[in-house]
Order: sequence, then C-alpha cells, then structure tokens
Amino acid sequence: MASLKSPGLILKKTPFSDSSLILKVFTRESGLITLIAKGAKRPKSKYHGLLDFFTLDQFVYPAKSKSEIHTLMEVGLMRDFPRLKSDPARQSLAHVFLELYLKYVPEPEQSHPHFELLLERLGRIDEAREFDPVLELCDFLLALCAVSGFSPQFSECAQCGRTDLGFRARLDPDLGGPVCATCSGTGGGAGAGSFSARLLRWLTRLQACGPRAGRIPREEEAQAEAFLLAFLGKHAGGSRPMKSLDFYHQMLEPL
Repeated sequence: MASLKSPGLILKKTPFSDSSLILKVFTRESGLITLIAKGAKRPKSKYHGLLDFFTLDQFVYPAKSKSEIHTLMEVGLMRDFPRLKSDPARQSLAHVFLELYLKYVPEPEQSHPHFELLLERLGRIDEAREFDPVLELCDFLLALCAVSGFSPQFSECAQCGRTDLGFRARLDPDLGGPVCATCSGTGGGAGAGSFSARLLRWLTRLQACGPRAGRIPREEEAQAEAFLLAFLGKHAGGSRPMKSLDFYHQMLEPL
C-alpha cells in the first residue's frame, strides 16, 4: 500500500474505543486530515509518548483511504515545544491557534503557507522569554487571514475611500475595514464598534511589522482581537464558538 510521509501538528485528540485515538492533524503535505491511531491508549503502544500536543511529528499514513479517516502507520518525533507543555499561559494561547485551524481551515486542503505559519508561531511563543498574548493573538489572526486570501485594511473608509477618518471610526467585519463617521452616521462619537485613530494606526503597524508594533492599552488590544475574530468568521464561512477562548481569557484575568 502506497503511503505518505509528512510532518504534522496534532490539533485535536478524541478517544475511540478502549484503546485507540482519533486525531485531527494539520500536515504539511495533506493539510488537515483525520487519522486513527489504533492501540494508542495501550501502555505498551508504539505510539506511547509521541502523540502529544505541541510536538512536531513525522506522520506516515496511506496515500489513499476508502473513508475520510486514514489509519496511522508510523509516527516519529521531530521537534518538541517544552515551554508550551509546562506554561499554562502559553498553552492557552497555543490551543486558540490550534482551534482556529480546526474551525476555519477546510479539510483536507494542502497549504504550505498555513502549515509554516502555525509551526513558526508555536515556535515563537515557545521560545520567547516574555510575550503579550493578546498582541500575539492579534498578529496571528492577521497572518491567518492573509494566508487564507483575505485581509482587512485600516487606512481608508471602506465605503467612500476617504483617508481622513476622524477621531473615531467604526470597523465593519463585513466590509473588512473602517467606516468613517459620515458614512456610518455617528457624527464621530464613540459607539458600538467604534475604534480610535490610535487603535487603527496600531493595527496598520501590526499588519506591517508584527509584534514590533508594540503594545497599546489592553482594553484596546482586546477590542482589536474581537474585531479580527469577527472578520475571520465572516470571511471564512461563518463565525464559530471556540472553547479554547474561554480558558485563554481566564488566563488573561490576572494580567
């Protein structure tokens, strides 16, 4: 039987029967696929210690399958992310990354840019001595939108094209950008979905240079996060509830 070999990252694990696991894996060569690891829960399984979150593994599986579930044939460790495994704050952010791929990347769909993005960002938050999780999540959301073929813009009104947006503008997830006070009929006052000029400038810098854009007040970072999640949902097939966000936000509370 012809087989494929590909590096991959486990996004989800589900128990199956008394001894096996169903795995959702994002692979470099096949995109998001479903694998069954037969006997993986047995104490003497050949997969023991290899099917963890936050490890880059080499997966071997059939090139063709009669069903959507491929049988895992072999697996080998390629790279570990030790800080992600030991730090709950890093884990909570990384699990959001994994669930975003589960919710918004079609299965199966080979995409080397998607794979490289996820691998690079897991490595970055694993290696960083200090990091701002909301900044990292906003940057990841912008990058995920870009590799998926759609990106918001923050420099001109999405309806009339004016670049002088005033003191505040409304960000519209459907239009993918700000709507000036004139077009939105707000008169420039604060309201639901309104963003300050500072926040729009920050999003433009973040889009251009990543975390080097620096930090802004946390409440504004959170506002940007909410917009980017809404934008991704609108343009990737509909917003979906994400369990990982609840734990992630709980981890932010002491900050």
